[in-house]
Amino acid sequence: MTAVGVIGLGGMGSRIARRLIDAGHEIVVWNRSPQRVAPLVDLGADAAATPAQVASRVEILITMVADLRALRSVTEGPDGIAAGASARASAGASLTVVEMSTIGPAGIAWLAAALPPGTNLLDAPVLGSIGEADAGSLRIYAGGPGALVERVQPVLSELGCVSHVGALGAGAACKLVANATLFATLASLGEALALARALGLSDEAAYEVLAATPLAAQADRRRDAIAAGEYPPRFPLALARKDADLVSDAAATAHVELRVANAARAWLADAERAGHGERDYTAVLGTILARSGHTTAPLEVVALQAGYDGVIVDLDGVVWLSGRPIDGAVEAIAALRAGGTRILFLTNDPQSSRVEQAGRLTAVGIPATEADVLTSAAALARMLAAQERFAGSGALVVGSAALADEIRQAGLRVLAPPMALQAEVVVVGGHEGFSYADLRAATAALGNGAALFATGRDAVFPTSDGLRPATGAILAAIEVASGVTATIVGKPEPLVFEIACESLAGCKRIAVVGDHLDADISGAKRAGLDAFLVLTGATSRDELDWAAVQPDQVLASLAEFAAGQRAS
Repeated sequence: MTAVGVIGLGGMGSRIARRLIDAGHEIVVWNRSPQRVAPLVDLGADAAATPAQVASRVEILITMVADLRALRSVTEGPDGIAAGASARASAGASLTVVEMSTIGPAGIAWLAAALPPGTNLLDAPVLGSIGEADAGSLRIYAGGPGALVERVQPVLSELGCVSHVGALGAGAACKLVANATLFATLASLGEALALARALGLSDEAAYEVLAATPLAAQADRRRDAIAAGEYPPRFPLALARKDADLVSDAAATAHVELRVANAARAWLADAERAGHGERDYTAVLGTILARSGHTTAPLEVVALQAGYDGVIVDLDGVVWLSGRPIDGAVEAIAALRAGGTRILFLTNDPQSSRVEQAGRLTAVGIPATEADVLTSAAALARMLAAQERFAGSGALVVGSAALADEIRQAGLRVLAPPMALQAEVVVVGGHEGFSYADLRAATAALGNGAALFATGRDAVFPTSDGLRPATGAILAAIEVASGVTATIVGKPEPLVFEIACESLAGCKRIAVVGDHLDADISGAKRAGLDAFLVLTGATSRDELDWAAVQPDQVLASLAEFAAGQRAS
């Protein structure tokens, strides 16, 4: 029997190791979390202290890890796979690495360069999840020399059906093609059901229609889970989002436009930001349906009958213009509060702190504290704080002191540009001090595997002196230089509205009042909130004729909204 190493003992890796143990192979395992090793040792596997030890002791080494960053961590350094492969080569023995993770063709190219000369490499990602891994029925797409595929076939055949699909990197490419199809199919199913409900169809009628379409099998398979709102865990949504990112990155490198795949990727990202990263990837269906909430009542009736106990209010263009209160705004806020309505002020400005914004509100006659304000910087920080994987991480902040303070309060370590290679997160917000040194540091951090987040994509913002560059202008430079696409947290992304609703905990009906069709209205509707457009800021009534997303009601000002609340 063959000596086989398995590095990465998550849901898939542990099952791969177990099947190979059952088949009688000599198995050596390693995992970052030791508790995953013990059950396999009980079954007969040997535990190695480092990835290098695994590589030095086996003929075939299987890697099944979460992403490229994880693969780099187990490959590089004195304890890494590359070091073990070198030691094995010095002893006159060869090593074949079979990379079964989903890391894309670019990741495979990196691994080929990282391994020492003489190391054999196949990329062999799989289709299927834990059930197929248990049953040995995975679909395995192998890329590399045909003779090498034949040599490892007896081992891989214990795990499923092996297809040799081409040269090194072809297996990774096949996996991206499959995932692009799968994610798009799920998104199409969710949107089809959302449309059916919005048009007044019963779910029974919707599924009858879907049964006559190419979505029939998926609709039938997912129907019970959708009805129950429960998605049995097979493959974490966070990893699906990562895979969707790989699809997008590969398409960009190949100069292929993938509009549908990118839309599916956006839905997965929304679901992850909504806190579903550890749930099954099919939970994206629940996110799509929740975000597409609607009412069949006329919009005017909805607006007049609603008694909102919480209101999210934009600042620029709603409360003030260039810092000067809009007529009736101060009185409107006072009237809403007097009627028992809680107010949260939401701004995409990442340069000023919540304390500073509260001070400006108080100065114009609207008493406010830090708790009454949510900035895009604060929302981004809260999102990072909610993700355990970023706890205590190093963050390179390309932004204002206020943004850096929010990131520190979220429990991350803010790093200076010379320490960029230690960053696991790069955070971008508009500020006036952006420099080439910032761009260089951010590009280096992202090239080293850091994740990219930003407070918005607004390219410019209006001032009394004309348009000024905003977060989007800075972000564009960083994205182009690094080839990495940022996750956006500020308006119009639904996540910022969800965080705002959390700040209004206990409120049963929450509305959004804003002046911008995209940032305020579209974002609010995507988050499932009623949205009121006021004509005191960025949007004119004429622009409504061309808008894809319409507000629930158009009002002259915040004062008119307050008057409507008093009358309801």
